[in-house]
Amino acid sequence: MKKMVVAIIGYGMSGKYFHVPPLYTHQNYTIKYVMTTNMDRKAELEKEYPKVIVIDRFETALLDEEVDLIIIATSNDVHYAYTKLALEHFKHVVVEKPFVETYHEANELYQLASKNRRILRVFHNRRYDGDILTIKDLMKTHDFGKIRSFKSRFDTYDPIVKNAWRDKDTVMAGVFYDLAPHLVHHAIELFGLPSSVSCSLFLDRENALVDDHFEMTLYYKDLTCFLGADKLTRFPGPRFEIIGTKASYAKYGFDIPDCVHFKTNEHYQISGLKSVYSLSYTDQYDIPLRLGTHYEFYDKLYRDMENLPNIDEDKNFALHVILIMEEALKSHTLKKVVEIDKNSR
Repeated sequence: MKKMVVAIIGYGMSGKYFHVPPLYTHQNYTIKYVMTTNMDRKAELEKEYPKVIVIDRFETALLDEEVDLIIIATSNDVHYAYTKLALEHFKHVVVEKPFVETYHEANELYQLASKNRRILRVFHNRRYDGDILTIKDLMKTHDFGKIRSFKSRFDTYDPIVKNAWRDKDTVMAGVFYDLAPHLVHHAIELFGLPSSVSCSLFLDRENALVDDHFEMTLYYKDLTCFLGADKLTRFPGPRFEIIGTKASYAKYGFDIPDCVHFKTNEHYQISGLKSVYSLSYTDQYDIPLRLGTHYEFYDKLYRDMENLPNIDEDKNFALHVILIMEEALKSHTLKKVVEIDKNSR
């Protein structure tokens, strides 16, 4: 089997925790380059990953014909430009979320990928979280009746504004762009595209420059999805909640471990987090939480790069996430519910 030669562009939190570890020892990949201009990170890379060549110019990876795959884990402001350049140089591309600002830009990049017969994939790694995998299983095996509402939240207690991109007044900063892609992806993977959306952004913390709190509602014919995140939650509610006419489900807390880079013999977390299926106040059952399978992202990507799929569900999900987020921001600006454009489906 051919090993895919990889260049990872950026070595912040994403590169360090989500991309380098699962690929460095993967049988189907070879990391040739990691790009960083930070001298401390360069020293760390050279110590921890001596086989990797540390570069400081994107062009080095672009012009190297050995490189099959470029992973863009940079600041958000260059996601569009770097993705386009990589595709123009006939590289497969993984780009971190938030992907791009508009559906038009996203569609343009996917059309370029198709034209050049390359895979473009947004790093929606949270579809492999243990809790969402548990919910998918639960919805197949347990009777909720008609599901009336779904809640997905990413609340934390982080009261101090930091000197990081998420807190700066820059391109695609703020908690909406940082976390809404995960929550929207969960909703549309479970329930499909909504008919309309409403959204409000807030600046809750002292000295906040960009939103640190959002509340979004997705409207379906007989179902409502409530999505949100904030930075001042001292008493966390459910991470997920499903309410049906016959039963409900609630899961509290974030998965432990947060990511699972390698396939293990364990199928369930030993986190002790609350995960309950309920028929009534007194008729309740603990539900074991699946262990995350984040390694499946790069396993699946390898198969798709080897054999370009005729139907790419990852592409469709990525486009729909961008569409909903763009309409959600329109809702925030107009302060009203916005219909999802059926022509974009």
